[in-house]
Amino acid sequence: MKLVLLSVILCLLFTASTISGQNPGLQVRLTSNGINFAKDIALGFLRDVINKLKLPDFSGKNFAISNVRVRSFTFGSSTVTAKSPNVFKVAVKGASAYATANWRAWTKVWFINFRASGTGKVSAKVDLEQTIGLGRSSDKPALSAGECKSPITSFDIDLEGSNFFEDWLYNLVLSFFEGKIRRELQSKICPEIAKALAEQSKKLSSEFQPDFPLVFGTNVNLGLVSNPAVTSNSITLALRGRCFPKSMPSLSFPFNPPTVPAITTTSQMARISISPYVMNTLLYSMWKSNVLKKSFTQQQLTAAVGSPITANTLVPFFPTLAPYGTQPLQAEVRASQAPRAQFTTTGIRISGKFDIIAGPSSAPQAATISTNVDFTAQPRLTNGVISGSISNVVVVITNAGVLPDQVLNQINQLIEAFLSTQIVPAINDVTGAGFKLPTFYGYSFYGATITTKTNALEIGSNFRKTPPPPPPTIKYPPKPCIRRRPISNDDELQEGFYEIRHNDREELLCPY
Repeated sequence: MKLVLLSVILCLLFTASTISGQNPGLQVRLTSNGINFAKDIALGFLRDVINKLKLPDFSGKNFAISNVRVRSFTFGSSTVTAKSPNVFKVAVKGASAYATANWRAWTKVWFINFRASGTGKVSAKVDLEQTIGLGRSSDKPALSAGECKSPITSFDIDLEGSNFFEDWLYNLVLSFFEGKIRRELQSKICPEIAKALAEQSKKLSSEFQPDFPLVFGTNVNLGLVSNPAVTSNSITLALRGRCFPKSMPSLSFPFNPPTVPAITTTSQMARISISPYVMNTLLYSMWKSNVLKKSFTQQQLTAAVGSPITANTLVPFFPTLAPYGTQPLQAEVRASQAPRAQFTTTGIRISGKFDIIAGPSSAPQAATISTNVDFTAQPRLTNGVISGSISNVVVVITNAGVLPDQVLNQINQLIEAFLSTQIVPAINDVTGAGFKLPTFYGYSFYGATITTKTNALEIGSNFRKTPPPPPPTIKYPPKPCIRRRPISNDDELQEGFYEIRHNDREELLCPY
């Protein structure tokens, strides 16, 4: 479980076929501080593996050793270094192993049988080196065990027992511990680690789902587009970051991922760099799914501009509405093209072409106003929740033709009022609630920040172990009461109940 967590941290931080050389939509970088955090998780995993070691029982002509167990394994100094572009090495110096075993020995001298038994306690020092490969299988992360060394640098034995009638019997047991047990312990460590890594890699492959659900019926694919890149002070992963509608998983896009700019260097454990490709595939998916439209009733339009909008209001702009006179209008706003997003140093800019289709209930599509709309949004990250809000809207009518300025200004005022009071609040209601950064296997993000720069949105964060939730409150039923009146000066009145003590027994009396 701990190694799965390590892999999730390395491969998600957040969570189509693989195309070699494709630019990623997201980049995730674990910094040197993040590597040290991941190292502690990896060491915990290695410790758990070694602590579960069980050596086989041994026997000979005059002895038997059974129930050999590693009771504890603690680490000395440890380091993590890069070995190649996608391999890192965990090295531990002076790890301490403590093991116990039961022993029996016997011999016969003349007609007398001599027997001895007891417990052997072993204290050993181990230098452990294990390389771990970070790769991919299709678009999923994969782990592999590389070179492993586990030399035992010291080995001390303490035999406890009784009836050592012969020194040679004691020396026989001692030599066996120093030889066979030492070799078996040393030979078991690396194979057990390799076995555990293979099991965790298989588990990771089955549990890691590249498609992560988002909003409005869309998913984002977080599969790897290349092998992880390992350096002396960072591990970087390139994730696809392609959003798509759940109903159209093979949807193609008329644009490709741009080159992701270099990730900003900070002291945070991890940095996530998100390119506009992620948001643009989301917007394109929403457009293709017919999500980017909203209908407004006559009452909503009246509330938007403060007075009823009738056909006569728009007759100077659309003469075709003249037959409808004072009939109130209803409207629908829909994107005529998929909006496009840009990340800048001041925030997020979303540009789109929207049609406002208006008419009375008898002719709901009598008139169409085509516009170019620019939204300016500011992302926020507060208490682990990513949110945002639109702070500015600019509208340009594109099918105005030759109209008097007074008429054009009147139409612009209506549209801006409509967008400001209806469209913008509807968007902010969705984005304002935000998306909470996830918790993985008992670990969560903290100290997270969010910034925008040219062609990238970056999230930085640290990790920590999430404290367990408080135990549920158990409400016990009230104690039954006895209808008796106090009869002595020892009676006490507590919260409206009479309580009498008889020796060590308490009786709760009903209130009067």
